[in-house]
Amino acid sequence: MNIEKFLLELEKSNLSEPEFTQNVRVFLASVQNYICDDFRLDSAAVIARLCEPDKVFMFKVPWINDEGKVIVSRGYRVQYNNALGPYKGGLRFHPGITLGTIKMLAFEQVFKNSLSSLPLGGAMGGANFDPKGKSDAEVMRFCQSYMLQLWDLLGDDVDILGGDVGVGSREIGYLFGMYKKLSHQHNGTFTGKAPYWGGTRLKGESNGYGVVYYLKSLLKRHNDSLDGKRIAVSGFGNLAYGVIKKATALGAKVISISGPDGYIHDPDGINGDKLEYLLELRATSQDLVRPFSMEFPGTMYYEGKKPWELECDIAIPCAIQNEIDSTEVQQLLKTKCMYMIEGADQACTADAVQEIYNSDLVYVPSKAANVGSVAISSLELAQNNMKVYWSDSEIETRLQDIMERTYNLCRKYGQDQKGKVNYLQGANIASFNRVVEAMIDQGVV
Repeated sequence: MNIEKFLLELEKSNLSEPEFTQNVRVFLASVQNYICDDFRLDSAAVIARLCEPDKVFMFKVPWINDEGKVIVSRGYRVQYNNALGPYKGGLRFHPGITLGTIKMLAFEQVFKNSLSSLPLGGAMGGANFDPKGKSDAEVMRFCQSYMLQLWDLLGDDVDILGGDVGVGSREIGYLFGMYKKLSHQHNGTFTGKAPYWGGTRLKGESNGYGVVYYLKSLLKRHNDSLDGKRIAVSGFGNLAYGVIKKATALGAKVISISGPDGYIHDPDGINGDKLEYLLELRATSQDLVRPFSMEFPGTMYYEGKKPWELECDIAIPCAIQNEIDSTEVQQLLKTKCMYMIEGADQACTADAVQEIYNSDLVYVPSKAANVGSVAISSLELAQNNMKVYWSDSEIETRLQDIMERTYNLCRKYGQDQKGKVNYLQGANIASFNRVVEAMIDQGVV
């Protein structure tokens, strides 16, 4: 199969979706040699089928604000591939959401779920609605209207929703409440619920915890540890909070957070009261990190900049896709950074990934590092369906096991004859192999 010709045709037919086609291009490039060795892929048109989602839903979401004005937002749900199990993926509420973004995230979710070794397919949804600055009543009315368009497409054996950017336990609660009313079912169709009615207390931090546990396994293989490591982190949401909390507990020093306004440098490390203040900062509607520097003397605020110019041992981008380009990779290399672990989905541009490959920087893609959110969601589903309760320590032990298993898969499939590991290639081949085998076994459907 001529991969480049196929990609050009894909890009031509998806001109308005560069995020999606970029993700597909990076993925196929990393598994190209593996694809060429399997004649079954051509005869079953597996690649062409993988690059088209099973179903795409786009719909209007009319809702009424507190002033009584009717607002019309646009909602999406992409059910991408269910070869391994029911569709599973989050919802993202953000004003910049487009169909291309949702398709990119859904494509990524297919292989992230596969890499977790759990029986889950991939999906993603969302809306160009911004919950920041909205009252609880406005968020509730929006979520109820969104669910009116989607409820009959869901189910714990069909499509399972979870949270993502802009969708936390509050939004999940409103969405589930309307789903329950319409479907007359109280089941495991939603993850990210509040702990006292079916969720887990670790859900908010789980993604960040998983990133750190993966990093811990990686460092152990490199005869290294987190103890004393300086970590530059971007973002200050749930993912960044989880990374900071767990990395600090394991002996590292997290020296930065960032927002749309700039970044904070804390040479002493973000811990204790500073970590707790992040919870307060996230609860505001301003989405700014500057107040952190005013609250804690000795920290420095850099307006309009990103933290990748700081001297660090490890970089963990936790903000949003494509936040690191090739120029910023060069900045990290100058600071002698040794490891780049993607927390946010597709945090690095294609050019940035290529720049990393031309260096000695150890790079782990998001589909491997943030499997933690999938793991915790599956554990929440298991608890709901079995009607049991697991303690935080039991859940965290299971999370560590899943992240260790994920790391081992990436290493197995990404190691060359000289022992060097390409973690992107390893993650992609391991996850691709599982999805492809299921698709071939199930025929052309």
